[in-house]
Amino acid sequence: MLNFSNNNLNNGGRIRTVLDVGCGVASFGAYLLSSDIIAMSVAPTDVHHNQIQFALERAIPAYLGVLGTKRLPYPSRSFELAHCSRCRIDWLQRDGILLLELDRLLRPGGYFAYLSPEAYAQDEEDLRIWREMSALVERMCWKIAAKQNQTVIWVKPLTNDCYMEREAGTQPPLCRSDDDPDAVYGVKMEACITPYSDREYLLSYLTYILRNYISQRWLQENCNQQKHKTISNKLLIKAAVISNGTNFVSSTALSCAHIPK
Repeated sequence: MLNFSNNNLNNGGRIRTVLDVGCGVASFGAYLLSSDIIAMSVAPTDVHHNQIQFALERAIPAYLGVLGTKRLPYPSRSFELAHCSRCRIDWLQRDGILLLELDRLLRPGGYFAYLSPEAYAQDEEDLRIWREMSALVERMCWKIAAKQNQTVIWVKPLTNDCYMEREAGTQPPLCRSDDDPDAVYGVKMEACITPYSDREYLLSYLTYILRNYISQRWLQENCNQQKHKTISNKLLIKAAVISNGTNFVSSTALSCAHIPK
């Protein structure tokens, strides 16, 4: 639907980490592995215990979690794409606070793929939900990247320009300047938008350059050779320092770990 070159789901290495919400048996996460994409599958604790066990037995990253009042245990900008396929989550509750939590977790230009009857809007209730959700994401400066039948994919802005151009008093507001978007453990969700820092633009750009340089093909050819392992480890350390986090390192290391010996 997004028309990436050669229909490559990872878009040339630009999509490497995905958050799959309401994942069931994590079949979506399993499907993405062949495209060199690592998905963290999250299922609610009330009905999905056995399904998560099935996912873990297939070595697919998954855990039981709750989208409630506390932030999910990931720093900001941890994922390039979030996915919800009939996940039965009320994204409009409490001023859209759950959708704003996804916004915190998505990187600049990140996507939210939403598969639900509301996107098709066949009856009055679906139409109401679709109108309210569309209005909310528009105020969050998300744009529709693609829409087909019951699937819609929104994309986040790359810069703060849209946030700065909103009328005064527009809801949801921007988060306070002293809010730390990377603080997660025991931290309550906030119904606000986390703007980008100037430093974040540069780090995001450098991360993409490094990802393209250390491509999956390069890893496949060289991961099992000790001398290249040493080289790749040094490059990954440099990437961690530049990106100021572990997301890049962990996703690349997992890609290498999945290569047959």
